[in-house]
Amino acid sequence: MKMKLTIALLACAATLSAQNVSVTRHTEVTPEGGAAYFPVLSPDGSKMAYTSSDYTGLKVLDFTTGNSQVVSFSAGAGFDPVFSTDGSAIYYRQQSTVGGQKLRSLSEYNLDQKSERQLIAPTRDLKRPAAIAGGMAVFAGNKLFKSVGARINSLYVYSVAQEGTIVVCDGKTSRVLRPYGNQVRSYLWTTLSPDGTKIATYAIGKGVVVLDLDGKILAELGDFEAPAWYGNDFVAAARTTDDGHQYTASQIVLLDRHNRQIHNLTAPDEMGMNPSAAAGKIVYNTPEGKLFMLELNITK
Repeated sequence: MKMKLTIALLACAATLSAQNVSVTRHTEVTPEGGAAYFPVLSPDGSKMAYTSSDYTGLKVLDFTTGNSQVVSFSAGAGFDPVFSTDGSAIYYRQQSTVGGQKLRSLSEYNLDQKSERQLIAPTRDLKRPAAIAGGMAVFAGNKLFKSVGARINSLYVYSVAQEGTIVVCDGKTSRVLRPYGNQVRSYLWTTLSPDGTKIATYAIGKGVVVLDLDGKILAELGDFEAPAWYGNDFVAAARTTDDGHQYTASQIVLLDRHNRQIHNLTAPDEMGMNPSAAAGKIVYNTPEGKLFMLELNITK
Protein backbone atom coordinates (compact mmCIF):
# COMPACT_ATOMS: atom_id res chain seq x y z
CA MET A 1 0.00 0.00 0.00
CA LYS A 2 1.27 3.44 -0.89
CA MET A 3 1.19 5.84 2.03
CA LYS A 4 2.34 9.19 0.73
CA LEU A 5 1.69 12.06 3.07
CA THR A 6 0.63 15.08 1.14
CA ILE A 7 1.46 18.04 3.24
CA ALA A 8 -1.48 19.24 5.16
CA LEU A 9 -1.61 21.42 2.28
CA LEU A 10 -4.89 22.96 2.50
CA ALA A 11 -4.89 25.22 5.31
CA CYS A 12 -8.42 25.42 4.33
CA ALA A 13 -9.47 26.37 7.76
CA ALA A 14 -12.72 28.03 7.07
CA THR A 15 -14.54 29.79 9.81
CA LEU A 16 -18.15 29.05 10.30
CA SER A 17 -20.43 30.12 13.05
CA ALA A 18 -18.12 29.41 15.95
CA GLN A 19 -16.43 26.47 14.22
CA ASN A 20 -13.23 26.02 12.22
CA VAL A 21 -12.57 23.20 9.80
CA SER A 22 -9.03 22.31 8.75
CA VAL A 23 -7.36 19.40 6.99
CA THR A 24 -4.68 17.94 9.28
CA ARG A 25 -3.58 15.03 7.05
CA HIS A 26 -4.01 14.32 3.36
CA THR A 27 -2.64 10.87 2.61
CA GLU A 28 -2.54 8.71 -0.48
CA VAL A 29 -3.87 5.25 0.37
CA THR A 30 -3.93 3.65 -3.07
CA PRO A 31 -3.50 -0.13 -2.64
CA GLU A 32 -0.78 -1.94 -4.53
CA GLY A 33 -1.89 -3.55 -7.74
CA GLY A 34 -3.41 -0.86 -9.86
CA ALA A 35 -6.27 1.61 -10.03
CA ALA A 36 -9.01 1.63 -7.39
CA TYR A 37 -12.36 3.39 -7.26
CA PHE A 38 -15.48 4.00 -5.14
CA PRO A 39 -13.88 3.58 -1.69
CA VAL A 40 -16.05 2.78 1.33
CA LEU A 41 -14.80 3.07 4.92
CA SER A 42 -15.68 0.63 7.69
CA PRO A 43 -17.51 2.18 10.69
CA ASP A 44 -14.31 2.48 12.74
CA GLY A 45 -12.23 3.71 9.78
CA SER A 46 -9.76 0.81 10.02
CA LYS A 47 -10.68 -0.80 6.69
CA MET A 48 -11.59 0.39 3.22
CA ALA A 49 -13.48 -1.44 0.50
CA TYR A 50 -12.74 -0.55 -3.12
CA THR A 51 -13.47 -1.75 -6.63
CA SER A 52 -12.78 -1.13 -10.32
CA SER A 53 -14.08 1.72 -12.46
CA ASP A 54 -17.05 -0.41 -13.60
CA TYR A 55 -17.75 -1.99 -10.16
CA THR A 56 -16.36 -5.37 -11.19
CA GLY A 57 -14.77 -7.11 -8.21
CA LEU A 58 -14.45 -6.06 -4.58
CA LYS A 59 -11.42 -5.88 -2.28
CA VAL A 60 -10.86 -4.70 1.28
CA LEU A 61 -7.72 -2.96 2.53
CA ASP A 62 -6.83 -3.21 6.22
CA PHE A 63 -5.05 0.01 7.20
CA THR A 64 -3.54 -1.65 10.27
CA THR A 65 -1.70 -4.38 8.36
CA GLY A 66 -1.50 -2.70 4.96
CA ASN A 67 -2.85 -5.89 3.37
CA SER A 68 -5.71 -6.24 0.92
CA GLN A 69 -7.93 -9.27 0.51
CA VAL A 70 -10.13 -10.20 -2.42
CA VAL A 71 -13.80 -10.43 -1.54
CA SER A 72 -15.19 -11.09 -5.01
CA PHE A 73 -14.28 -10.98 -8.70
CA SER A 74 -17.93 -10.75 -9.77
CA ALA A 75 -19.60 -8.07 -11.87
CA GLY A 76 -21.35 -5.44 -9.77
CA ALA A 77 -19.80 -6.59 -6.50
CA GLY A 78 -18.24 -3.18 -5.91
CA PHE A 79 -21.48 -1.22 -6.24
CA ASP A 80 -22.48 0.14 -2.80
CA PRO A 81 -21.06 -2.56 -0.51
CA VAL A 82 -21.84 -2.21 3.20
CA PHE A 83 -19.68 -3.15 6.19
CA SER A 84 -21.26 -4.83 9.20
CA THR A 85 -21.61 -2.65 12.29
CA ASP A 86 -18.43 -4.14 13.81
CA GLY A 87 -16.48 -4.13 10.52
CA SER A 88 -15.86 -7.88 10.59
CA ALA A 89 -17.95 -8.60 7.48
CA ILE A 90 -19.03 -6.89 4.30
CA TYR A 91 -22.29 -7.27 2.37
CA TYR A 92 -22.34 -6.94 -1.39
CA ARG A 93 -24.52 -7.64 -4.42
CA GLN A 94 -23.51 -9.54 -7.55
CA GLN A 95 -25.05 -9.11 -10.99
CA SER A 96 -26.21 -11.87 -13.29
CA THR A 97 -28.45 -12.19 -16.33
CA VAL A 98 -31.05 -14.95 -16.54
CA GLY A 99 -33.45 -15.17 -19.46
CA GLY A 100 -32.56 -11.65 -20.51
CA GLN A 101 -33.37 -10.24 -17.06
CA LYS A 102 -30.75 -8.53 -14.91
CA LEU A 103 -30.74 -10.00 -11.42
CA ARG A 104 -28.79 -9.39 -8.23
CA SER A 105 -27.89 -11.68 -5.36
CA LEU A 106 -26.70 -10.68 -1.89
CA SER A 107 -23.67 -12.22 -0.19
CA GLU A 108 -21.83 -11.81 3.08
CA TYR A 109 -18.04 -12.11 3.29
CA ASN A 110 -16.48 -12.67 6.72
CA LEU A 111 -13.18 -10.79 6.69
CA ASP A 112 -11.73 -12.67 9.67
CA GLN A 113 -12.62 -16.16 8.50
CA LYS A 114 -12.21 -15.33 4.78
CA SER A 115 -15.48 -17.12 4.07
CA GLU A 116 -18.44 -16.23 1.89
CA ARG A 117 -22.10 -17.18 1.99
CA GLN A 118 -25.02 -16.21 -0.17
CA LEU A 119 -27.87 -14.61 1.77
CA ILE A 120 -30.34 -13.93 -1.03
CA ALA A 121 -30.47 -15.78 -4.35
CA PRO A 122 -30.57 -13.78 -7.59
CA THR A 123 -33.71 -11.67 -7.74
CA ARG A 124 -35.01 -8.42 -9.18
CA ASP A 125 -35.13 -5.07 -7.42
CA LEU A 126 -32.67 -5.87 -4.65
CA LYS A 127 -31.93 -2.69 -2.69
CA ARG A 128 -28.72 -1.66 -0.98
CA PRO A 129 -28.48 -3.55 2.34
CA ALA A 130 -28.25 -1.80 5.69
CA ALA A 131 -26.03 -2.96 8.55
CA ILE A 132 -27.97 -3.63 11.75
CA ALA A 133 -27.12 -5.20 15.11
CA GLY A 134 -26.16 -8.80 14.45
CA GLY A 135 -26.31 -8.69 10.67
CA MET A 136 -28.09 -6.87 7.87
CA ALA A 137 -31.51 -5.90 6.54
CA VAL A 138 -32.46 -5.44 2.91
CA PHE A 139 -35.52 -4.94 0.74
CA ALA A 140 -36.06 -7.16 -2.29
CA GLY A 141 -39.14 -5.97 -4.10
CA ASN A 142 -41.53 -4.99 -1.33
CA LYS A 143 -40.31 -7.59 1.16
CA LEU A 144 -37.90 -6.95 4.01
CA PHE A 145 -35.27 -9.59 4.74
CA LYS A 146 -32.87 -9.65 7.67
CA SER A 147 -30.14 -11.89 9.02
CA VAL A 148 -31.25 -14.63 11.42
CA GLY A 149 -30.97 -13.26 14.95
CA ALA A 150 -30.35 -9.70 13.76
CA ARG A 151 -32.20 -6.86 15.47
CA ILE A 152 -33.56 -3.84 13.65
CA ASN A 153 -32.86 -1.24 16.32
CA SER A 154 -32.49 1.65 13.91
CA LEU A 155 -34.23 2.90 10.80
CA TYR A 156 -33.55 1.72 7.27
CA VAL A 157 -33.90 4.23 4.42
CA TYR A 158 -33.66 3.83 0.67
CA SER A 159 -34.82 5.70 -2.42
CA VAL A 160 -36.90 4.37 -5.29
CA ALA A 161 -35.37 6.04 -8.33
CA GLN A 162 -38.14 5.43 -10.82
CA GLU A 163 -40.85 6.64 -8.43
CA GLY A 164 -39.20 9.73 -6.97
CA THR A 165 -39.71 8.56 -3.39
CA ILE A 166 -37.75 7.81 -0.23
CA VAL A 167 -38.83 4.92 1.99
CA VAL A 168 -38.25 4.88 5.76
CA CYS A 169 -38.66 1.52 7.52
CA ASP A 170 -38.42 0.59 11.20
CA GLY A 171 -38.68 -3.15 10.60
CA LYS A 172 -42.43 -3.27 11.15
CA THR A 173 -43.90 -0.46 9.10
CA SER A 174 -42.73 1.65 6.18
CA ARG A 175 -43.63 5.15 5.12
CA VAL A 176 -43.07 6.81 1.79
CA LEU A 177 -41.66 10.34 1.64
CA ARG A 178 -42.05 12.79 -1.24
CA PRO A 179 -40.17 15.87 0.02
CA TYR A 180 -40.68 17.83 -3.20
CA GLY A 181 -43.87 16.18 -4.36
CA ASN A 182 -43.85 15.76 -8.13
CA GLN A 183 -41.07 18.33 -8.64
CA VAL A 184 -38.31 15.71 -8.22
CA ARG A 185 -38.31 12.53 -10.26
CA SER A 186 -35.47 10.78 -8.45
CA TYR A 187 -33.33 10.78 -5.29
CA LEU A 188 -29.79 9.39 -5.19
CA TRP A 189 -27.19 8.66 -2.50
CA THR A 190 -29.86 8.51 0.20
CA THR A 191 -28.32 7.89 3.63
CA LEU A 192 -29.32 8.03 7.29
CA SER A 193 -27.28 10.12 9.74
CA PRO A 194 -25.27 8.15 12.33
CA ASP A 195 -27.69 9.17 15.11
CA GLY A 196 -30.63 7.98 13.00
CA THR A 197 -32.54 11.27 13.08
CA LYS A 198 -31.89 12.80 9.64
CA ILE A 199 -31.63 11.83 5.99
CA ALA A 200 -29.18 13.23 3.44
CA THR A 201 -29.93 12.74 -0.23
CA TYR A 202 -29.35 14.18 -3.68
CA ALA A 203 -32.59 15.40 -5.22
CA ILE A 204 -32.24 15.70 -8.99
CA GLY A 205 -32.74 19.32 -9.96
CA LYS A 206 -32.39 20.52 -6.35
CA GLY A 207 -29.03 19.24 -5.11
CA VAL A 208 -28.06 17.91 -1.68
CA VAL A 209 -30.80 18.22 0.92
CA VAL A 210 -31.18 17.20 4.56
CA LEU A 211 -34.58 15.91 5.69
CA ASP A 212 -36.16 14.87 8.93
CA LEU A 213 -37.72 11.42 9.17
CA ASP A 214 -41.09 12.74 8.05
CA GLY A 215 -39.64 14.21 4.85
CA LYS A 216 -39.57 17.83 6.04
CA ILE A 217 -36.74 19.75 4.36
CA LEU A 218 -34.30 20.90 7.04
CA ALA A 219 -31.60 22.31 4.76
CA GLU A 220 -30.90 22.71 1.06
CA LEU A 221 -27.11 22.56 0.83
CA GLY A 222 -26.56 23.24 -2.85
CA ASP A 223 -25.65 21.58 -6.12
CA PHE A 224 -23.20 18.90 -4.97
CA GLU A 225 -22.99 15.16 -5.62
CA ALA A 226 -22.41 11.96 -3.65
CA PRO A 227 -23.37 13.19 -0.16
CA ALA A 228 -22.00 11.17 2.77
CA TRP A 229 -22.56 11.97 6.44
CA TYR A 230 -19.51 13.19 8.38
CA GLY A 231 -20.86 12.88 11.91
CA ASN A 232 -24.36 14.25 12.45
CA ASP A 233 -23.81 17.89 11.57
CA PHE A 234 -21.74 17.80 8.37
CA VAL A 235 -22.07 16.21 4.95
CA ALA A 236 -19.08 15.39 2.73
CA ALA A 237 -19.79 15.77 -0.98
CA ALA A 238 -18.25 16.53 -4.39
CA ARG A 239 -18.60 19.89 -6.15
CA THR A 240 -18.53 18.94 -9.84
CA THR A 241 -18.56 20.69 -13.19
CA ASP A 242 -18.72 19.11 -16.62
CA ASP A 243 -18.69 19.98 -20.30
CA GLY A 244 -21.73 17.91 -21.14
CA HIS A 245 -19.65 14.79 -21.80
CA GLN A 246 -17.32 14.35 -18.84
CA TYR A 247 -16.32 15.93 -15.57
CA THR A 248 -13.93 18.86 -15.90
CA ALA A 249 -13.58 19.48 -12.14
CA SER A 250 -14.58 17.74 -8.93
CA GLN A 251 -13.63 19.08 -5.51
CA ILE A 252 -14.28 17.39 -2.16
CA VAL A 253 -16.14 19.70 0.22
CA LEU A 254 -17.65 19.59 3.69
CA LEU A 255 -21.13 21.09 4.07
CA ASP A 256 -22.46 22.42 7.37
CA ARG A 257 -26.12 21.49 7.62
CA HIS A 258 -26.79 24.25 10.15
CA ASN A 259 -25.50 27.35 8.36
CA ARG A 260 -24.92 25.90 4.88
CA GLN A 261 -21.29 26.95 4.84
CA ILE A 262 -19.03 25.20 2.34
CA HIS A 263 -15.53 24.10 3.34
CA ASN A 264 -13.17 23.18 0.51
CA LEU A 265 -11.15 20.12 1.52
CA THR A 266 -9.17 19.55 -1.67
CA ALA A 267 -7.50 21.95 -4.09
CA PRO A 268 -9.58 23.21 -7.04
CA ASP A 269 -7.19 21.62 -9.55
CA GLU A 270 -7.38 18.17 -7.93
CA MET A 271 -10.13 15.85 -9.16
CA GLY A 272 -11.69 14.19 -6.12
CA MET A 273 -14.80 12.02 -6.43
CA ASN A 274 -17.03 9.58 -4.55
CA PRO A 275 -16.33 10.51 -0.92
CA SER A 276 -16.98 8.09 1.94
CA ALA A 277 -16.78 9.19 5.58
CA ALA A 278 -16.45 7.41 8.92
CA ALA A 279 -14.62 7.81 12.22
CA GLY A 280 -13.46 11.34 11.45
CA LYS A 281 -11.97 10.36 8.08
CA ILE A 282 -12.94 10.89 4.45
CA VAL A 283 -11.68 8.77 1.56
CA TYR A 284 -12.17 9.48 -2.15
CA ASN A 285 -10.83 8.51 -5.56
CA THR A 286 -9.40 10.44 -8.50
CA PRO A 287 -10.30 9.72 -12.15
CA GLU A 288 -6.95 7.93 -12.52
CA GLY A 289 -7.85 5.46 -9.77
CA LYS A 290 -5.78 6.87 -6.92
CA LEU A 291 -7.29 6.85 -3.43
CA PHE A 292 -6.73 9.52 -0.80
CA MET A 293 -7.69 9.97 2.85
CA LEU A 294 -8.47 13.24 4.59
CA GLU A 295 -8.36 13.72 8.35
CA LEU A 296 -9.98 16.85 9.70
CA ASN A 297 -9.91 19.01 12.79
CA ILE A 298 -13.15 20.78 13.66
CA THR A 299 -13.06 23.20 16.55
CA LYS A 300 -15.36 25.79 18.01
